[in-house]
Amino acid sequence: MSAAQEKGPRMRIMFVVTSLHGGGAEFVARTWMGWLLEQGHHVDVVTTSVKGTDEYLPEGAVLHRIGEGTGHVGKAKLLKELFRRRTPDVAVALQGYPNIVLLASAEMTARADRPKTIVSERNLVSLGIPGFSRTQKVQLALAKTLYRRADHVIAISHPVAGELIAGFGVSGERCTVVPNPATAKVDRSRQVSRTPGTAAGLQIVLPCRLVVQKRPELAILAAEELERRGIPARVVSFGGGPLLEKLRVEASARGVDFEDKGWVEDWFHHFDENAVVLLPSLREGFGNVLVEAAAAGVPSVAVSGALGVADAIVPGLTGELALTPSASDLADALIRASDLEITGIDRWLDRFSLASSGRDLETVLRRVVAEK
Repeated sequence: MSAAQEKGPRMRIMFVVTSLHGGGAEFVARTWMGWLLEQGHHVDVVTTSVKGTDEYLPEGAVLHRIGEGTGHVGKAKLLKELFRRRTPDVAVALQGYPNIVLLASAEMTARADRPKTIVSERNLVSLGIPGFSRTQKVQLALAKTLYRRADHVIAISHPVAGELIAGFGVSGERCTVVPNPATAKVDRSRQVSRTPGTAAGLQIVLPCRLVVQKRPELAILAAEELERRGIPARVVSFGGGPLLEKLRVEASARGVDFEDKGWVEDWFHHFDENAVVLLPSLREGFGNVLVEAAAAGVPSVAVSGALGVADAIVPGLTGELALTPSASDLADALIRASDLEITGIDRWLDRFSLASSGRDLETVLRRVVAEK
């Protein structure tokens, strides 16, 4: 029986998330919740943060808060009580901390009384990330112990799946890549009117939080290199963040035109005709923004060593992978990407549609629930 043919009774599904708004993982969680509700499943949502995001709860879902619990153990105990009261068939957590709380709660609960557990990892974290706090390092150590005990693990990309198997000891037979519904926000009928090439200069679009892991200063260095080659370049940032002022100072010192737009939900509908997206991160689990840009008709550049971006860019079709993060290699990749006309990629984009992602998730849930 194919995945598309796998139908069965309605499931009672519990999501464990940090909150309902604030980043890519929260968007994916809400989108999956909404799709599963439309298929007739019952959805409980458990938030581990005290952050108030109730207004983003999908219609029909039931919200529970465990943010007031004291530490991991306190939250895990509250979640254990929800297992008893709500009797879910399967519980799905997204991101590191909710994953840990879910698995800790399952360890406290008799096997007959707990749901099947699925954790979903969105990042490449086994080697740590610059700026990791002591708390985050402890959470990483816990994840390396607990992830292998989940009934199943969902990865955002194939590089993340490889890390889960090699770095966390997860069985390859219990690990599945479920593509993000990365095109769910994009109106694919609103294609950007682009002029390929660099004759009109380049608008370098930086669609990320301005934090250490994203290395936003590389956009400034790449723009400076393009200017040195006689190609006018300006950097436009969508996202904001703690490095904003530092970036402004760097741009001014290097004579680079820099504009901060702050957080814009539909950033992918605000391109100039000479736009190329640049995601210069040290590492990425995937890179939703790269798919969003392609869906809007704009090419992207990411650094090959960021790993997860390889699932989000088709080199030579939707963008380019820079060989290294050097200003010279980034400028080369931006020039190559600027020549691309984004056509003939509808079948690839369909992989990241809500319907495709939702079906894949539902298939995984049904198979895990059916396991003895």
